[in-house]
Amino acid sequence: MDILEGSIAVRGRGKNKRKWIPVEDDELIKALVDVSLDSRWRSDGSFKNGYTSVLEARLAEKLPDSKISATPHIDSRLRYFKTKYSALEQMLNKSGFTWDPTKKMIQCEKQQYETHCKNNPDAKGLYGVSFPYYDELSMVYSKDMATSEGAEDMTDAVQNLEEELVRVNANDEEDGEDMTSIETPRRSVDSTSSSSKKRKKEWKGMKTSSSDPLLDVFNEVSGDLKVATMSIGKMAQAMDREASNQEKARDEDPQQKLREKVINEVRRLEFTGSEVIKAAGVFVRMPYQMGMLFALPEPLRREYIVDMLRGN
Repeated sequence: MDILEGSIAVRGRGKNKRKWIPVEDDELIKALVDVSLDSRWRSDGSFKNGYTSVLEARLAEKLPDSKISATPHIDSRLRYFKTKYSALEQMLNKSGFTWDPTKKMIQCEKQQYETHCKNNPDAKGLYGVSFPYYDELSMVYSKDMATSEGAEDMTDAVQNLEEELVRVNANDEEDGEDMTSIETPRRSVDSTSSSSKKRKKEWKGMKTSSSDPLLDVFNEVSGDLKVATMSIGKMAQAMDREASNQEKARDEDPQQKLREKVINEVRRLEFTGSEVIKAAGVFVRMPYQMGMLFALPEPLRREYIVDMLRGN
């Protein structure tokens, strides 16, 4: 069974509903891969504004009768693909889940999959069905997820801890005000005033030392949370620096520059998106092929790549 059989189902709302068929998905993914390799529309792992309009133009050229528009059709379909790809990546990062490159589907125990889906609903519908565009989407989205999502999750964790501390401290102050308001019955204006001052002093003392063991534990835990927040913040900063250093090293790596040069050459020779991906895989396994390609005269390069792909 193919998960994209569901692409013929109605999606969207109201007048924006449309049916996607496999040939449309094929052309969309091919166009997406091509645009992702174009520095005019993608840099630093992120697409630039307007790239879906380029995809719309590509589809209009390949499928002139499809009437597929960037908004909402392409936007919606790419969200679907990215959501399912992300769900697959999340599973494959856990033990017990593997990928079958022949069947293009996840492999695991059904019970394990169902348990996973309880807390990860985006993974539903992926068991026992083919997801044929995993390799292409990995080429497009894997770097973006690897370099940004981890840091974003850590930052969110820090923010959540800080917000929790603010709420805890606010409740702490409110409880203190309530205690001073009910502690002593009113006798006169003077006695109320003096009692209020006395209670405020007592409450200030309770914040640092209390006869209530639960309050002492709370204060201790609150302090630990503040320390943990600072530590996690430093970890997030370190992760950001590491990602930046890796990006800088990648940009300065002569081998990486050669890979980018050879991919641009393959695209210039008008190979399809899937052929570009296959060629990239060969160059990763056999980097000497890149030097050989550029050693050949330009008229022979296309034939060289065709023979290379045929042999692999």
